[in-house]
Amino acid sequence: MSFISRRRFVRQTLLAAAALHSHGIKALAQAQKKASLLDPLAIRKLAATVGGHVITPDTSEYESARLIFNRAFDLHPALIVRCASAVDVARALDFAQKQELTVAVRGGGHSRAGFSICDNGMVIDISGMKRIEVDARHRVARAQAGSLVGNMDAATSPFSLATPSGGCPNVGMAGFTLGGGEGLLMSMHGAGCDNLLSATIVLPDGRQVEASRDSHPDLFWAIRGGGGNFGVATDFEYRLHPVDKVLAGALIYEPGQISELLHAFVTFCTSAPDEMVLLGELLRAEQGPRFINHVCYFGGRQMGDDLLKTVRAPHRPESDTVREMSYFEAQAEGFRPKPFAHFQSNLFLPKLGQAAIEAITQAANHAPTQFRILLVAFSGAITRVPVTETAFALRQPGLEVDMLAGWSNPAEKPEAVLWVKSLRNSLKPFARGVYVNQLGETSEELVRAAYGENYTRLAQLKQKYDPHNLLRLNQNIKGV
Repeated sequence: MSFISRRRFVRQTLLAAAALHSHGIKALAQAQKKASLLDPLAIRKLAATVGGHVITPDTSEYESARLIFNRAFDLHPALIVRCASAVDVARALDFAQKQELTVAVRGGGHSRAGFSICDNGMVIDISGMKRIEVDARHRVARAQAGSLVGNMDAATSPFSLATPSGGCPNVGMAGFTLGGGEGLLMSMHGAGCDNLLSATIVLPDGRQVEASRDSHPDLFWAIRGGGGNFGVATDFEYRLHPVDKVLAGALIYEPGQISELLHAFVTFCTSAPDEMVLLGELLRAEQGPRFINHVCYFGGRQMGDDLLKTVRAPHRPESDTVREMSYFEAQAEGFRPKPFAHFQSNLFLPKLGQAAIEAITQAANHAPTQFRILLVAFSGAITRVPVTETAFALRQPGLEVDMLAGWSNPAEKPEAVLWVKSLRNSLKPFARGVYVNQLGETSEELVRAAYGENYTRLAQLKQKYDPHNLLRLNQNIKGV
């Protein structure tokens, strides 16, 4: 990447910021125009009949309501419908179709590809639907689709029970579950979607159906990994598991020695028991890229320490924060990034061989300032489910590799995107599949790569449940 002078960099930054500001003003004006063209009587009727409320570009909360986690997407919908029930969702879907509006669905607002928002269309916002009920006796939790990972943990922790969920408290349970669901419990109890017992789905035609093994089993199969392609989920029922103390924390190594540390990480992953969960992370440090090994062991401290000896030596960590804590403390100490503009992609590697390690090492050594490479080890229960058992197709041992770069001003975006795509392309020859929840863009190639042999059946079910592809702001499956 070529060197540019400070003066040129500042000029580019100012020009990009001005262009972004100008685009924002124009986009807001277009959203206001689109809203003004809608039938005002129909809008008033919608607002009067939903239990939630309707937000337009002229209302005071519009600006905050349209912002999502990935600030790379500065979009302006014509309407935001804050839903309070499945009935509200059905009425919003009906309105959108009659008014010919593009539909985005927002739960936690963490869509890497910005699918939680849209320009000039309608956002069906279920983020206020957060009621959770726990049946500790039967180890079942019933959660509305606006619930976040942190909400779920708070509801189940008094009973020392948990369902597999994500490592960021602000991630929405709906998107997490519908896309598959990686988390600390997956090697012992499977993916998030493997622990889904049933869901209430509002179909594009307004019908509310229960999807489970006994009711609409084909839809139940599809929503366990197939995302929001088939309807809008409003309620979930999850299986819970007992949780207790864990040995958790981070082994943070001095900058450098990336190749050697990655080799050690891979070796440890291949021999670790189901009770040991591993996440490798590469981040920027002043002296160069730094490797961090995040660990969580569901077992006794002595055995956990014995297992960790192989990664504590010969490369002794510069910092070792591993300690005994509750599972919920480990969850709360997970990733808590603030909203920021970024681009992310990922690949699934059945094996992290020498060539892949060299590609990652080289990319880390030439990365933008705001970068992260995350390696999620797949082993245990999540890999013992047959590929065709659910729509979620990542079922073999290996590593899911996330590549992310962020920017503080628009002038930095091209370099960040180029870096992510370059690393992805260098790893592509070794890959087999992708994880839909961590993709910052979409294409038919990526969607097919995510679902593999399950894609044909998913396309058939898309045609059955959403024949007009109303719900297309997602990793979109095309009907047949």
